[in-house]
Amino acid sequence: MRCAVFVLLLPLAGCADFASVRRAPPLPAPAPPDMAAYRIGCPDILEVGFAEKPAWDCLVAVDVDGCAALGEAGRVPVLGLTTTEARTAIAEATGLSPDGVLVVVAVPRSGKVFITGPENKRIRAVAYPGPTPVLDFLQLAGAIQPKESKLNDVYVVRPNVAADGAPKVFHVDVEAVLLDGDPTTNVLVESSDHVYVGETRRASFSRLLPEWFRPIYRKLVGLMPSWE
Repeated sequence: MRCAVFVLLLPLAGCADFASVRRAPPLPAPAPPDMAAYRIGCPDILEVGFAEKPAWDCLVAVDVDGCAALGEAGRVPVLGLTTTEARTAIAEATGLSPDGVLVVVAVPRSGKVFITGPENKRIRAVAYPGPTPVLDFLQLAGAIQPKESKLNDVYVVRPNVAADGAPKVFHVDVEAVLLDGDPTTNVLVESSDHVYVGETRRASFSRLLPEWFRPIYRKLVGLMPSWE
């Protein structure tokens, strides 16, 4: 019986399913995120330096009340601020010049971006790295899988809960970004965004197979394990 199933499924291993993937070139090396627009939250780790008082330099986690406990410099509210705004707030609280205060987000822990990809349509939460072009983000997160990801079916859904508005949906035109050099749809991901990556017909079909046969089929058609 298993041999019969194997014979029936071999014709399904043609190349038609890969048309969209085959046309897309490899993604370039991801650009580093621009942390200038990142909004500080709990429990982000901040590196704070003081040019005039180096003894105050510290590495500190933002507390649940939104404050950074800076030792002798006191507790300063930084929740929701950018690093530039936090630098100004710390300077005002300590009576120092903003030019003499350094604030860096050493570990951005507060934000999450959610990815739904080919593997069983599961949702994965990924630490928000700061404002990053969505294709760079997907590459960094390992969410682009050879022969499984359908690159003409990538969307970003932004809930807009904080702004009390309707969700926004952005379609990412991967071919325009990679082939035409048009970055218009390569939107910057924000915390709480949900990124959807479509799947090829082969990847979708593999989920309908008996569990015992699935690894054999995936090996035959060259499907890679997702997010590993």
